[in-house]
Amino acid sequence: MAAIAAHPVEDLNDSQLRDLLLRVDAAGFPADLDEVWRVERLRFRETLRRVPPAADDRCRLLDLGSSRAWLPFYQVLLGYRGIVLNTKYPASGFVDDGLSVQGVVPADAEMSVFDVEREDFPHPDESFDVVLCLEVLEHLSVDPMAMMAEINRVLKPGGTLVLTTPNAVRTRNLVNSIMGEHPYGWAPFNGFDGNRHNREYTPREVDRLFRAAGITPGEVTTFGDKSRGLRRDLLKWLLTPALLPFRSCPKSLRRDVILATGTKTSASIERRPGWLYFDMAERKNLSSAEERHSPHLPAHTSERAIR
Repeated sequence: MAAIAAHPVEDLNDSQLRDLLLRVDAAGFPADLDEVWRVERLRFRETLRRVPPAADDRCRLLDLGSSRAWLPFYQVLLGYRGIVLNTKYPASGFVDDGLSVQGVVPADAEMSVFDVEREDFPHPDESFDVVLCLEVLEHLSVDPMAMMAEINRVLKPGGTLVLTTPNAVRTRNLVNSIMGEHPYGWAPFNGFDGNRHNREYTPREVDRLFRAAGITPGEVTTFGDKSRGLRRDLLKWLLTPALLPFRSCPKSLRRDVILATGTKTSASIERRPGWLYFDMAERKNLSSAEERHSPHLPAHTSERAIR
């Protein structure tokens, strides 16, 4: 039986991965790349291990809510020539039109500006082999299945979705609650939009989300267990034996970040699963004037939200 080829990320140590990261054009990037690597090196490695390398030069990859820090990995490590990085904040510096990696022939890399839950993706049906959705799901505030349905539409049959999102049932959230603090990791208001964790998910919910979208889960796991100080680490240690009897949430699913992969196996199955949405049928009876002045549902999202 033929041996399974090792993933390219396994051929590089952490120092080599860092050097590759630093080859991206960092002009205007609003963060220090060395600090990004120091904080997120586990996230880079664990995520990249789940992204299939390009089979040929025609393979295309879409990264939703992206940062151009990932570009060297997609282009050099994984061999993608067609790369689309998405943002709804084009002026932020995380993604811009000057996408390049030092020392290699430029790939067909572009920025695509759209809101993943309020707009149709501006890309044809079945046009991507891989879609990445990294630390995006938790920020959605209106219609997460709109994004999932569009992911299904643009993925080729048999294409891969890789998704990461903070774990709502991570042990650290329980520690925060015990200490009388908000459990979510990022919930501040900034005064102009909802760019915070509007809803965090459990591993089991992510599995259900994939299935509703016609994407068969291949792996749903968690990773990361960052120290938050001696007192919090002690509380986590004390909680561990108390949680052992609960088989519905084993220790392997209580780490910081959910990482899920799946394969498109059908069209989207369930547009508004009942476990995720409440019944908004009563809104269909509102007059157009009431709809415009509703404090709960902006007029420009109301039509899509009740579909």
